Amino acid sequence: MIDLHHNNWDLGLVLFFNNYCGKSLFLDTLQLIFLSIDAIRTAVLVALIVGIWEYGRVKNDIKSNKMVIAILFSIVLTLGIIEILNALIDSPRPIVTYESSINSPLLTNDTKPLWRNGWVRNPKHGSFPSDTIALLATLAFGIFYWNKLIGTIAIIYVILTGIIPRLYFGLHYPSDMLLGLLISLGSTITINKIRFFDKLTEKILDIYNRAPYISGVIAFYTAYIISEKFILIRKLPVWIKSMFGN
Repeated sequence: MIDLHHNNWDLGLVLFFNNYCGKSLFLDTLQLIFLSIDAIRTAVLVALIVGIWEYGRVKNDIKSNKMVIAILFSIVLTLGIIEILNALIDSPRPIVTYESSINSPLLTNDTKPLWRNGWVRNPKHGSFPSDTIALLATLAFGIFYWNKLIGTIAIIYVILTGIIPRLYFGLHYPSDMLLGLLISLGSTITINKIRFFDKLTEKILDIYNRAPYISGVIAFYTAYIISEKFILIRKLPVWIKSMFGN
């Protein structure tokens, strides 16, 4: 693997935001909620995209429906690139490398599970680039492609609920998330510019119209999996190996 070393400004920004951690139970809990609860973070963006789909169906706006499918293609491309880079690059989280310099949040019995589930489940996992921010940004950029105003709100939402909490707790360097943003932006532009994907979305829409029930079931389940950040797909191979004692 490639060992990645971060610049001083990278660490400096982490320490700047983390300096506020552990001083306010209200602020710590708010950031823990954003960090840990996908129903407040990822699912909100997914709900906005479902709204685009429903708008297209009701208004007979095929461009809206095609945009939703394009977002799905963008997610696949983005996360494919991210997984390759995560496998090649070794970059421990700031909270692992600089543990003694990183402040921990004030915790109550109710917020301890949020902290544990939010990051302790895999603190050694490499942080470069950030797959979570890449996923959130891909959703937001896709929304922006459809509607500039709603998309801008979605991007700000990603900053507030995705980027800042990770800096606040020392879980990611700015460069981790910047690369995730750039990859998601590049994937979104690529998918929307290549005519092959436009033709493919038309075929998928045709299948949807021919089999609306099964297509609707698949669409709902896909939205659910995205809302949970593909936890099922990530964990399933491990669980299957455990079933057979491996």
